[in-house]
Amino acid sequence: MRSKYAKPGNGGVVIGSLPARQLDKAIAGASLLAQIVIDKYIYHLPLYRQMQRFERAGVKLNYATITDWVSATCKLITPVYEALKADVLNCGYLNVDETPIKVLDKDKKRTSHKGYYWVYRNSINKLVLFDYREGRGRDGPLVILKGFKGYLQSDGYNVYDVFKKDKGITMLGCMAHARRMFLEAVDNDQKHYEYVLQQMQILYAIENECKEKSLLFE
Repeated sequence: MRSKYAKPGNGGVVIGSLPARQLDKAIAGASLLAQIVIDKYIYHLPLYRQMQRFERAGVKLNYATITDWVSATCKLITPVYEALKADVLNCGYLNVDETPIKVLDKDKKRTSHKGYYWVYRNSINKLVLFDYREGRGRDGPLVILKGFKGYLQSDGYNVYDVFKKDKGITMLGCMAHARRMFLEAVDNDQKHYEYVLQQMQILYAIENECKEKSLLFE
């Protein structure tokens, strides 16, 4: 809405400036853009279903239009993503893991390809960063972890071996993965199996005590 006023004495007309738009030449406001993005990525509601919902309400949207809105909105919040990444990496202890995800591909009808979400967790400040990559190679973590110094904990996947060469990074293994191997070895060596698990219980007890006392990582 633009306010419009007539000047005294037939001096002409004054009209207010157009309100700022979130996207250039787009009629969608901030609340609508936020709703579309949240419904798609938080509640996993595909865009075509959102279009059907809008049409039932009397609003018909073109698929190319709504996809352009999503793409442009993602570019708008890039500074927020970069700020989150900086906060996640601003610690001396980081967990990292990757998990596969099926990705729809417009060039592959009725099928999908396997992509990967790389997850970087700052457990000290309870922050998580998701980084999508098409593959499971070292390129992703090399980009995200550029400049990181401290302890880096993973499941032992060999891609992370590249960070062993970095003098500023100390690699840590995953206790859950190590424990799993000993559980599988129970039938082969009962004596050593029991000893190792007893030692792990001691570590778990120390960890619980640290949590109960809210001890900080230094």
